[in-house]
Amino acid sequence: MTAQHSPETTTLNRNLTRSMGDAACFGGMVGCGESYLPAFALAVGMSDTAAGLVGSVPLFVGGILQLVSPTGIRWIGGLRRWVVAGATLQALAFIPLIVAAWVGELSLGMILLIASLYWATGLATGPAWNTWVEEIVPSGIRVRFFSRRSRLQQVCTFGGLVAAGVTLHVASQYGRALWGFTAIFVAATGLRLASAWFLFQHPRDQAESNGSSTAANGQLAGEDLAIVARPAAINESNHPLRDSAFRNRAAGRLLAYLVLMQVFIQISGPFFTPFMLTHLQFTYGEFVWLTSIAFVSKVLSIAFWGRTAEKFGADRLLWMGGIGLIPLSSFWIFSSDLVYLTFVQIIAGIAWAAYELGFFLSFFDLLPRARRTKLLTIYNFANTAAICLGAVLGAAIFNRLGADEVAYDWLFGLSAVGRLLCLAVLAGTPLPHHAVRTIALRILSVRVNSGSITSPVVAGGDD
Repeated sequence: MTAQHSPETTTLNRNLTRSMGDAACFGGMVGCGESYLPAFALAVGMSDTAAGLVGSVPLFVGGILQLVSPTGIRWIGGLRRWVVAGATLQALAFIPLIVAAWVGELSLGMILLIASLYWATGLATGPAWNTWVEEIVPSGIRVRFFSRRSRLQQVCTFGGLVAAGVTLHVASQYGRALWGFTAIFVAATGLRLASAWFLFQHPRDQAESNGSSTAANGQLAGEDLAIVARPAAINESNHPLRDSAFRNRAAGRLLAYLVLMQVFIQISGPFFTPFMLTHLQFTYGEFVWLTSIAFVSKVLSIAFWGRTAEKFGADRLLWMGGIGLIPLSSFWIFSSDLVYLTFVQIIAGIAWAAYELGFFLSFFDLLPRARRTKLLTIYNFANTAAICLGAVLGAAIFNRLGADEVAYDWLFGLSAVGRLLCLAVLAGTPLPHHAVRTIALRILSVRVNSGSITSPVVAGGDD
């Protein structure tokens, strides 16, 4: 006999399937799209400095636009409309890249504008998506569902990354690397349009149905933070973290650590792609190998670090991750051997997983639930501003030192020293202790030096 399902169950299953489809297509787009923009900048003849800026500065535009997204939601008349429009525009941002790859020409100003549109449309839809998805996914299944959704996106991102890398490698062997970029950008466009279609198939949100905006009532939540974790209660009546003012100061100090750390990381981070492709003359195959190794290492180590945080606390995990990040950039000074760099990338992925998980769990627990939306939006803005500032400083130092091998060594060394100094800020920050259950991560981009740019998903929060 065939099991009979109620109309409500059938509708829910259909919506969950659509959300999984969105995750798969979005993940594929991330893997084969924006992640290759710095490499594309080099392929059309731009300098190492320009390639570094392409992968970093445009994020700041997205961080700014996220601050004004509630106004946009009120204007457009609903969360679903805003999210679908953003996804569609993000897909269309690849069209001028397709044209540029085909003709073989693109200016720095134009590629920065295109990348800014990509990040603006992507980050600005974040708060709306998370609020909307809470209406779609019942609270009782969010933890399990977002965990599965996260794994699917990770697999599809990896698949897109490798497929695009193989495409570029084969095309370059025939002297047609730009044809390869044309192909992967076409694929990215199609995947994001498919993602937008899955989003459009979801039911209308309450704001759209009622002709009003949830954003107007200040109820937006950040899409990009969905930590699925249960922080342990702070039971001691005299524990300083029970005081809200003290918690706010602790959160502010932790945010200051993140900003400073991000600045020093980005002094060198955006320049790993030109260092590999231009200075070391790596093939696209070698480039995607090292990039994917860091990505896989990071994804696979998340579960281990989750158990570590559960046993020893998120505060210790953050310290382990912060210390682990210190020497990573300096390792690139000593050798260009592919086997050596493979081990460096494995270590990098593991360290980044510990750092990001420890930071988000600590920061998330310091924020009262009622204020998380506002403070997490501030975090996203501060993070993108730090990425931009670090990249600009790195570009200035790189050019000042002659934009050669010695300049690269200085960037990698200064970045490591700066990361070490940042521990002084972390040392004075009181941190909470977590009992972690699980975490769902949303991958926004793949990077050589960090495995990926990720953000936790708050819709599945359990605390």
